[in-house]
Amino acid sequence: METQAQGPRIDPREFFEKAPALFCVLDSDNRMYQPNGAWERVTGFSLEALEGMRLEDRLHPEDRDPTRRTSRISVEAQGAIVQETRFRCADDTYKWLEWTMRVVFERGLVFCCARSIEQPRRATITAARRLEAYLRRAPIAMIETEVGRGVVEWSTGAERIFGYTRSEALGRRLVDLIVAEPHHETVLDAAFAIRDGRIPSGRFGATENITKDGRTVVCEWHNAPLADEEGRVRGVLSIALDRTEIERERARAEESLARFELLMRGSKNGLWDYVPRDPTNPTDPEQPIFVSEGLTRLLGITAEEAPKSLRAWEGFVHPEDRERAARLFAEHIASRKAETYYEGRLLRGDGTYLWVASTFQSLWSESGELQRLASAIVDITERKDTEADLRDKLAVIERQAASIRELSTPILEVQEGVLCLPVVGVVDSGRAAEMMDAALGSVVDLQARFLIIDLTGVPVLDTSTADRLLAIARAASLVGAKTVITGLRPAVAQTVVTLGVAMGEVKTLRNLKDGLRYCLREAASR
Repeated sequence: METQAQGPRIDPREFFEKAPALFCVLDSDNRMYQPNGAWERVTGFSLEALEGMRLEDRLHPEDRDPTRRTSRISVEAQGAIVQETRFRCADDTYKWLEWTMRVVFERGLVFCCARSIEQPRRATITAARRLEAYLRRAPIAMIETEVGRGVVEWSTGAERIFGYTRSEALGRRLVDLIVAEPHHETVLDAAFAIRDGRIPSGRFGATENITKDGRTVVCEWHNAPLADEEGRVRGVLSIALDRTEIERERARAEESLARFELLMRGSKNGLWDYVPRDPTNPTDPEQPIFVSEGLTRLLGITAEEAPKSLRAWEGFVHPEDRERAARLFAEHIASRKAETYYEGRLLRGDGTYLWVASTFQSLWSESGELQRLASAIVDITERKDTEADLRDKLAVIERQAASIRELSTPILEVQEGVLCLPVVGVVDSGRAAEMMDAALGSVVDLQARFLIIDLTGVPVLDTSTADRLLAIARAASLVGAKTVITGLRPAVAQTVVTLGVAMGEVKTLRNLKDGLRYCLREAASR
């Protein structure tokens, strides 16, 4: 009868001592007890020196304040706490440790498991991951071939471009994978020439290749021979860039250029341009300009009414925009810019104005003389009207937001001289500032002697939120009001203790009723 195989039996104490993680126990004074052997290997301290050592004494000064540590805690009080701190080792150097701690409240102990996360190593790992991610996402194929072995390396980029997985490509001849059969001999001759040094390494050229699914792609190839330790060429490293879309764009651009004039005639936009008759004076006001048919339609004028010179064009610019338009035009010419964009208003034939976007495009000679200037005009009146409408709506939203902010920080006078600030949800820095302004203003205006901050509606409290609430309490005391905090949930209270938040002289009570009774009792005794 077969018996079920069992793994080796390991003494837990042996595992504790030989584990690579750093184990220990902290008491209520943050003294370290029962450290395992990993502490000696990482910090250089003996176990005897570590026994009873106060943790704060070995932390970096910037990490001793619990509120400044990078920490996380689960919503439940019994959850694990994760922190990162710098620990001063026996040789007085600091090492970054990541702590995972579980608090056992009934025993007043913290069970800790730490690990070293040295920054240089993290930086190296991060750099390696970035390089790996770049190579994985880069739009290039990296292929390595060896004599007699075929393909020995096939990158993720090669998989994307040619469709073959790495396992499908390894061991096969590259020409059999991606080269059309009529071109096999030509490519093989080129490969041998690269290996023999008859063709220099570098850019080989753009060729058509075949993918796994039969598509034709245009790739630009860069090749370099690979040599072993003895200098013998063992293979070729090839880098391919997919230029298929680039070639398609080139064809489309040539086609677009061929029909440019036809498109301009039927365009709803406009164009004016000129070639300087005097290159030394390209801004001559009497410089003749060409105005397209589309621009005359845009302005609602005839070809005879269209401006014929720079001076005449200036008359179509809105009086409030002329100075800015003239300045931008002069700067464009003086700085020899290739492009300048501005928005303004142009006069229509019926006396109205329309908003346009104008883009100056210039061609300059090598000597810096203007060869041609063109300005493309686009009607943006509808967009400007929409922007104005959106600005009006935004103003309404901002007014509504102000009203919402007022409702989110209500200050209630529950008794003469007693104010209550109920807090619900998350308290960020912006809301804390609004709460402080509202609380202090109400304390002064109503001459209140007590301010109750009720946290019944706060399910989770971290160090930053606690600090903001304590700041409100301290500020209230400066203007003559004593602060009482009520409604602390058990989980929130345990979190406050765990994170080391000092409540100072602020009175804390179980609920709002107890807080109100306390304030009335205190007021009666004065």
